Amino acid sequence: MLLVREDFARGRCPRWAVQAHESFVTALRDTDYPCYFGAQAERQGHLRYALVARGQYEHLADDLAQFVELSRSNPRARHLFVVFFDDHGDFRNDEDRFWELLQWLHERDPAPWPDKIPMDPNHPGWEFCFAGDPMFVFPSIPGYRKRRSRRIGDAFALCFQPRRIFAGVERDDPGGAAIRSDIYRRVRRWDELPPHPQLEHLAYGDPDMREWKQYVLPDENVPLRTQCPLKITDRQPRRAMGS
Repeated sequence: MLLVREDFARGRCPRWAVQAHESFVTALRDTDYPCYFGAQAERQGHLRYALVARGQYEHLADDLAQFVELSRSNPRARHLFVVFFDDHGDFRNDEDRFWELLQWLHERDPAPWPDKIPMDPNHPGWEFCFAGDPMFVFPSIPGYRKRRSRRIGDAFALCFQPRRIFAGVERDDPGGAAIRSDIYRRVRRWDELPPHPQLEHLAYGDPDMREWKQYVLPDENVPLRTQCPLKITDRQPRRAMGS
């Protein structure tokens, strides 16, 4: 069952989850926080949540599938899905755990990979998909020190953003370049280092873009990974998006 923000204030969640949610929302509500989509979704009540305690994440695939159904049924709402974990390690351990969880989810995907999304992460049109929906995914890692825009609160968390919410910001959308430029301007003010130079001037779909490289950014502007950690396999007949 997906949680909404009211659940954290009504005694329906353990204390660690209440604290995780409080620190997460505090960061989002800061008027200088760079990401429009997360802040707006929180204000409008469009965030949905799940909890993972003591490494028990067996329900996570079902939760994500339920979220995809909600998002697909309400395409005009910018719904986001956040999963809080009750523990975290150092930056490297949390980075590894992120990729392991994404691989685990992919292997339990209930739907075929969408026809319109390439399966090869080295393709500029690739994006992580689940239940037939492409989505931008990133972890909020407490171990970030300089890249504060990726440390949203005090808990390790997974954040899923369906690609449909980026309408108006994509490479071919009118005004998209201006919006992205403003977000990067806000990131420069918020973070303690500039946006990563390998990604700053690229958008999803650009020939030189590899979307997976944006999922976990290093805490220094060092060269990015050259190989995606995910192994994408086509276990079922492919289908068109939204079918």
